[in-house]
Amino acid sequence: MHKGSKKMNAIILAAGLGSRFKELTKNNHKALFKINETPNIEKTIQYLQAIGINEIHIVTGHQANLFSYLSGKYNCNLIHNIHYQKYNSIYSFYLAINHFNNTFVIDADVVLLENPFCYLKNSTYYTILRDKSSNKEWIPLLDNNNRFIKTIAISDLELPSLLGISYWNKEDCNTIKNQINNYLNDEILEDKKLYWDNIPLKLINEGKIKVEVNLLPRNKAVEIDNILDDEKIQEIIKR
Repeated sequence: MHKGSKKMNAIILAAGLGSRFKELTKNNHKALFKINETPNIEKTIQYLQAIGINEIHIVTGHQANLFSYLSGKYNCNLIHNIHYQKYNSIYSFYLAINHFNNTFVIDADVVLLENPFCYLKNSTYYTILRDKSSNKEWIPLLDNNNRFIKTIAISDLELPSLLGISYWNKEDCNTIKNQINNYLNDEILEDKKLYWDNIPLKLINEGKIKVEVNLLPRNKAVEIDNILDDEKIQEIIKR
């Protein structure tokens, strides 16, 4: 971390079932799939620690016991989400809310093929240009200066979309924290179409927070949502 810079930490959301992988996640978790012989979540932790981020909180759920070794190996703080099957990621985020302060929030299914973490001043969503498909992604639309996010469209437009990594400065962390209680009811938490990102999205739309984007090079990161994504990663690695 840069000398004299603020202390940053990280929250990794790893409670999901990974049900699209069927048998592959019956006794495993997709965050622990090996990339170049290293479990994916370990590579993410190593990248964070390489820039001086050693305070890392991991919210677990499905196959939580498989993550227990990370507390000893990397000194990670493990937070167990007992409602991982019932509730969406808003609840996982809520469980780690006391640690949300100058924080990277990372979805555990993001595979990073180089280290994207760095010192950031402004709250930032990481984006990447995905291969064209019919899948709808979260696409940030920028202001006239191409700096801050004006809104986020859920669309199949062939434009850079959210990757599952974001950074939040202290001021915006506090603004988001002040909204969390509005989302803690079963109607919202049980809606699997909602994500923790719906909280900052609403604040962006209301002009209450300003968020930049950090576009990563194509094929330097992939989300493993299904078996085809895993196969794509293995092909990229072989190149």
